[in-house]
Amino acid sequence: MGQYTNLFVPSFETDQDEEVERKTEMQMLNGGGGGVWRFKGNKAAKEAASVSMKGILSRLFENCSRDGKKTILPLGHCDPIVYPCFKTSAEAEEAVAESLRSGAANSYAPGVGILPARRAVANYLNSDLPHKLKSDDIFMTIGCCQGIETMIQVLSSPKSNILLSSLVYPLYHSYAIHDLVEIRKYELLPDQDWEIDLQSVEAIADHNTVAMVICNPHNPCGNVYTYHHLKKVAEMARKLGIMVISDEVFKETIYGRIQLSLWGYLHRLFLWLHSVPFPRGGLSLAGE
Repeated sequence: MGQYTNLFVPSFETDQDEEVERKTEMQMLNGGGGGVWRFKGNKAAKEAASVSMKGILSRLFENCSRDGKKTILPLGHCDPIVYPCFKTSAEAEEAVAESLRSGAANSYAPGVGILPARRAVANYLNSDLPHKLKSDDIFMTIGCCQGIETMIQVLSSPKSNILLSSLVYPLYHSYAIHDLVEIRKYELLPDQDWEIDLQSVEAIADHNTVAMVICNPHNPCGNVYTYHHLKKVAEMARKLGIMVISDEVFKETIYGRIQLSLWGYLHRLFLWLHSVPFPRGGLSLAGE
């Protein structure tokens, strides 16, 4: 990280004294007459998670001119901690404060999320859906990272495999590796606006395939799949009998009204990862 790091990621602060103390303790345990740690991290998962947009942005910014004559505009970043213009609305803040003051939320919530929240998410999403969601179709998670983790854990089984695109959000790799799910890669077609190569999907799917992941709008390519292409994806998934995980967390960042969701075509074999403006992230589970 260098001088442009503050443009796209909050500062990562550490207490130097505590770090020195921790290293000293580790040295004593490993070489100072104490025991030796018998555990270590998963190397494959660490490598899978090492590729991130933040890392790519860091390398790009480090190649920018340092003469200070030009302003760097980080168009791939909208963190409200760094940029106050993305501040949470006063209405949302007041709703959270009122919930705390009421005392009605001072208990362990159901694992799927409280009913009023699930009902609100379903109502919000139903404005664009031909097949309407019910509150029981919604599974709330603490952000989309937990949503990805939950989906892969639920679907994993001995000898199972999951289909990921050649370019995909790295956490899918990490959680698949963690849950011992084989990763198989299908290709995207750069000359066709990064559409899914449906033939490559059919070539790698088998009876152990538990799901395929699509991302729409795509991260990191940025393309939005057309109605026609999504219909083909749905027809192929139905023919293969595989679950589709549709990652649509960037749905709110595009202009106009476009049919994005596979829910309109594939409402029985479908897991939908969706981030809603209120509260922050979540997982819609819809399927049989």
